[in-house]
Amino acid sequence: MELRALLAGRSSKRQLFFLPGGLERHLKIKTCTVALDVVKEICAEMALSRPEAFDEYVIFLVTNGGQHVCPLSRCTYILDVASEMEQVDSSYMLWFRRVLWDQPLKFENELYVTMHYNQVLPDYLKGLFSSVPTGRPSEQQLQQVSKLASLQHRAKDHFYLPSVREVQQYIPAQLYGTMAGSAWLNLISQHRQQTQAISPHQARAQFLGLLSASPMFGSSFFFIQSCSNLAVPAPSILAVNQNGLNFLSIETHELMVKFPLKEIQSTWTQRPTASSSYPYVEIVLGDVAAQGTMQLQLEQGLELCRVVAVHVENLLSAREKQLTLPPSEITLL
Repeated sequence: MELRALLAGRSSKRQLFFLPGGLERHLKIKTCTVALDVVKEICAEMALSRPEAFDEYVIFLVTNGGQHVCPLSRCTYILDVASEMEQVDSSYMLWFRRVLWDQPLKFENELYVTMHYNQVLPDYLKGLFSSVPTGRPSEQQLQQVSKLASLQHRAKDHFYLPSVREVQQYIPAQLYGTMAGSAWLNLISQHRQQTQAISPHQARAQFLGLLSASPMFGSSFFFIQSCSNLAVPAPSILAVNQNGLNFLSIETHELMVKFPLKEIQSTWTQRPTASSSYPYVEIVLGDVAAQGTMQLQLEQGLELCRVVAVHVENLLSAREKQLTLPPSEITLL
């Protein structure tokens, strides 16, 4: 493919990449440009220069109107992908997203803060970062949710007090329904003086800082249709993060079952069967002595496999680094 592009006289082009929230970056790519090069260039704009940071971001190929999301390996030639997609699906998109969240958040760079804010906001508004209370939320939860709502309003560069309709857009639906809209508005107004004194950039940074303490912050979420493991409720929500595979209740978002990363031996996808419209992912869990296979049914099978692989590779890399360090430095990890 790379040779074909060269023979066609096409050695470079301006390629569009989408960051969370619809942010766009047009980058010049050449026949030798791979996904890692793009990650490095966008990271440089976010004032990130360490190799550890590059490992945390991935380029995704999105096709079929957003229905098919496939993470690209670090060595994939971008021009090859673009040339092929222009013939197969001209509406394709290339997304830049963070997958690993080991490195601490930074709040100085505006693009960095905006990109991360835009990535986590939709999952927050779905209520995925914390469990849903059965009754009225605790006072601490009410204060945090109202503060986060006030920060979202300021992040839009608004100074006025939000309307009840706007407030509803700033609060996860499961929580918003526990109180009247006017009660939420009253809580949010208590934070107005503080949030008015900061810039939209600072509001986004504070939002990230508060949300980063949530147990599922930094997770990639997947909707699981069914699971062969009887211990896993189905349907459920799968949160993949540095702690492993976390299956959450679809109603309360409480953690139901967890499998640590170190137990994951392999993953692979299976095509949909005649009786099913969704592909399967098979995950081998356990150790050398005892292993079992868990079969998951979901739409984003390839994405799940790649995200899990990124986390497992990171775990193995950390272990390898630990083994090669002198004893005096091991305790620093």
